[in-house]
Amino acid sequence: MKILANFINSLVASIISTLIILTASFMIMLFSSGKEGYRTSYFDSIYFNNVAVSEEILEMQFGVAKGSPIIMTIIILFVVYFLLFSIKKRAKDKA
Repeated sequence: MKILANFINSLVASIISTLIILTASFMIMLFSSGKEGYRTSYFDSIYFNNVAVSEEILEMQFGVAKGSPIIMTIIILFVVYFLLFSIKKRAKDKA
């Protein structure tokens, strides 16, 4: 039962960590340049596109361009968190 709890905790922690990384990457990309056009961030996985339709109207689009870097980040962080939780559990059981 403890392995299932470690699995779920690791999965949730990896998803939350990935979302924080993606949000920070997107915000840095968004405010780093004032140029119009198509911009990507985090290994080209998220994009932001802004085009001036007229002087008063700015059209914006953003979203996920490729999902594979995001999935790989979740998997890598899951393994790291699972190992950390397992090491913590073993150290706690020995004490």
